[in-house]
Amino acid sequence: MKTWKFGINNDYLVKLVLLGKKRATTSLYSEEDVPIVDEESALTYSNGEIACITKTSRVIVTEFKNITWTLAKLEGENNSIDEWKEEHIEFFKSIDKNFNENTKVVFELLEVL
Repeated sequence: MKTWKFGINNDYLVKLVLLGKKRATTSLYSEEDVPIVDEESALTYSNGEIACITKTSRVIVTEFKNITWTLAKLEGENNSIDEWKEEHIEFFKSIDKNFNENTKVVFELLEVL
């Protein structure tokens, strides 16, 4: 089974998943690494210990600018779309300096099993 963790603030975000507040995540698009609907994987703490098993329930590949508040609030981290965008832009630019509103992202909805 594939294991994974969040790219930033991992243990805090794992806690939100376990509390049922975080039901989605957004990542930079990579043709080789698009999540598969119904795939199960192990979400881990920073120390590698398994926190829970998740299942991908839906995958949306789109340009960053197309993520709406209806979707973004499923991540359970922010109080507005502007706050969500600001935090994600900062993080994605730390990975890809060319990141912009037209960059493709993967929005993944998760279920905890």
